[in-house]
Amino acid sequence: MRRSLALPLTAALTVGACTKKPADEAPAAPAPAPAAKQAALTVAAPPASEKRPVSDDYHGVAVSEDYRWLEDGAAPEVKAWSAAQNAYARAYLDALPGRDAIQKRVSEVLEADSESYFGVSKIEGGFLAMKRQPPKQQPFLVWLADLDAPDAARVVVDPNAMDDKGTTHLDWFVAAPDGKHVAVSISKAGTESGDVHVFEVGTGKEAFEVIPRVNGGTAGGDLAWAPDGKGFYYTRYPRGEERPAEDRDFYQQLYFHALGTPTEKDRYELGKDLPRIAEIQVAMHKASGRMLVTVQKGDGGEFQIYLRDGKGKYTRLADFPDQILQATFGPKDDLYLLSRAGAPRGKVLHMPIAKLDPKSAEVIIPEGEDTIVEDFWGPPTVLATDTRLYVQYQLGGPSEIRAFTLDGKPAAGPKVPDVSDVSGVQRTEGDDLIFSVTSFLAPSAYYRFDAKANTTTKTGLAAKSPMDTSKMKVLREFATSKDDTKVPVNIIT
Repeated sequence: MRRSLALPLTAALTVGACTKKPADEAPAAPAPAPAAKQAALTVAAPPASEKRPVSDDYHGVAVSEDYRWLEDGAAPEVKAWSAAQNAYARAYLDALPGRDAIQKRVSEVLEADSESYFGVSKIEGGFLAMKRQPPKQQPFLVWLADLDAPDAARVVVDPNAMDDKGTTHLDWFVAAPDGKHVAVSISKAGTESGDVHVFEVGTGKEAFEVIPRVNGGTAGGDLAWAPDGKGFYYTRYPRGEERPAEDRDFYQQLYFHALGTPTEKDRYELGKDLPRIAEIQVAMHKASGRMLVTVQKGDGGEFQIYLRDGKGKYTRLADFPDQILQATFGPKDDLYLLSRAGAPRGKVLHMPIAKLDPKSAEVIIPEGEDTIVEDFWGPPTVLATDTRLYVQYQLGGPSEIRAFTLDGKPAAGPKVPDVSDVSGVQRTEGDDLIFSVTSFLAPSAYYRFDAKANTTTKTGLAAKSPMDTSKMKVLREFATSKDDTKVPVNIIT
């Protein structure tokens, strides 16, 4: 979520630096720096950094490093070194010609009063979304009846109203199946240690009990409502003295909580045998009551995938070495799998739930020249709707959405702006989608794809840039490295 804010700002600064003057306009000569500033710019070298070699033996190989002594930030000598380096840098930067003008323009761009949205989710009766609204310190949760009417958005949960210091944060939210309640992970002071609170969507009032230690800074957290909305499955970190202090941000497990009951009585579901660094994500299929549980082994790209049936039985579909990255429900009691087994750029498999055997699953989209995106934390990058399969591809940085029939044949899909990044792809109804797009020339905006009309339109959830980029364009070229690797280069003119 934080990346979606940073990219438009970075892009805005980049395009500002690359703007061309008209061909018939002579370039202005740089203003000479004052004598004092010129003198400051001729400083020979920064303060010296003493080398203190330390050697370690790793399996018979000696590895030496010179600056390990600088790792102790609390040591007086390290504080003195840091202060000297900062003073040197400050003197140099303050003397740069044009610095004041650059600082003024950068501040104008960064402090621009531009609202933006992220995490948009279709729920029963409308949409929920996170909204950024400067100068508020923290994003807040709003309800919208229509994506083209953001001015009519209603606040559901605002952490800024909970904490005048601006240190309370909404980590994520998941709406109940009927859209009447929403579970929100709330953390404080940058800890990312989130407790789940349940709110009424219609009134914003808090309801039911708080579930502690659902989200964390090491493995994140997730939640999936039961189809009847009377409880939810959630990730749980160790509580109290269940683990030693050094392990309390690890050993994530899956539990079930029934609304209106003490959280101490929550039912264990899965995870006692998982690795210390396991990260869990869950997805519920409302119609069948089945649930997919994806477990990542740390951040190394190895996954286990489980299917829970409506009666509570878990079946493991994939183990860590199997190179199956993702599973998503199809519309016909089936599953679609993203696999990299023998296909480093990814392939899509189809498997009936009646025959849960990935080894015999049908390859419906073979590996191609471009890479299928894998996103453990966001919505699935292989998404099945009523009659379509939408797959996100990475094009050496930028990304796009490609559409297929359910048996893997190419179909008409969304039109995404060139050289842009796509995220948050979600089904609204039928084969229709919403998704977010960010590019070098435009900040984040949500688009709507109407499958029947085959039209892609920008919604009202679009951030406004403080810069005019209408006369700019992005050129995408490729440079060849010494080993013949094609390296993409994006040029803004």
